[in-house]
Amino acid sequence: MAKTTSLLLLILSVPCLWCIQPVEPAEIRTDVSLSTGYRVDDLSWNIAGNIGGSNPNVLSELTWSDLETLQATVSGRALVNEWLYLRGSLGYGWTFSGDNLDSDFSGNDRTQEYSRSSNSADDGRVLDAAIGIGYQFSFLSGRFRLSPLLGYSYSAQNLTLKDGVQVIATTLSTPPAGPVRGLDSTYDASWLGPWLGIDLSFQITERVALFGSLEYHWAAFDAEGNLNLRNDLDHPRSFEHDADGKGFLITLGTEYLLNGPWSLNMAFSYQKWSADPGLDRLYYANGSIAETRLNEVNWDSYALMLGLVYRFGHKASP
Repeated sequence: MAKTTSLLLLILSVPCLWCIQPVEPAEIRTDVSLSTGYRVDDLSWNIAGNIGGSNPNVLSELTWSDLETLQATVSGRALVNEWLYLRGSLGYGWTFSGDNLDSDFSGNDRTQEYSRSSNSADDGRVLDAAIGIGYQFSFLSGRFRLSPLLGYSYSAQNLTLKDGVQVIATTLSTPPAGPVRGLDSTYDASWLGPWLGIDLSFQITERVALFGSLEYHWAAFDAEGNLNLRNDLDHPRSFEHDADGKGFLITLGTEYLLNGPWSLNMAFSYQKWSADPGLDRLYYANGSIAETRLNEVNWDSYALMLGLVYRFGHKASP
């Protein structure tokens, strides 16, 4: 009986042996890039006098302009089995120059300005991180490649206000005209959310290629500010901003193949973001909280980057 059972099991297992096929290793091609370059940002926001958006409709407005930054970025791409396309990047920058303008109004539509200070903003930081996954299509014998993508990104700006000068001072509640001593305020903003995009590349010659990308982002916008000279406010969190945001990013570049797996690339990118009306929450030193309307936030940035790319490929089991 035992021999019969063993023979039966052996016979039943034979068809399964025909189903077992060797697992082909995945073909993976990757490249890693380290780039550095010059970036310029502008960011502004304004709030109303109450939660309904009036009294006045613009109470306070802060504008950072010409924020010049040295940025370094590491990025990578992978192509699995000639169709699965992955990419990711992480960038960090040091702002070395910039200006800030802080204005307050008592009349609608930015009228009756009663306070204005002009400040330095040359000690900030920026951070950008993104991942994406998609499907790559090839045309013209592989010379033209197109990859629709779905991804997630995070961008942050650490902005400063220092070395201020009070330009307009019409009330007792504002600092007197002249240098604003001890100014060391900050505004930390972040944009987090998904995006849809497309990557393109075209091989012109054996050594020269053009590439580009276009992304549309949805983001949760959050920010926290510290107004260090306001004794009536809490520190280091004097106020918060919350809103829904959106933006787009476009990149155009060229790549030149060097000897072996190395190549050089140069890219120009531009991005523009905005936040819808949201909430401005003010924290007082006595523990009370006041809320008003965040009218809008606008951020735009462009960068010119030069990078060194290393390409390699290997096979790995899935």
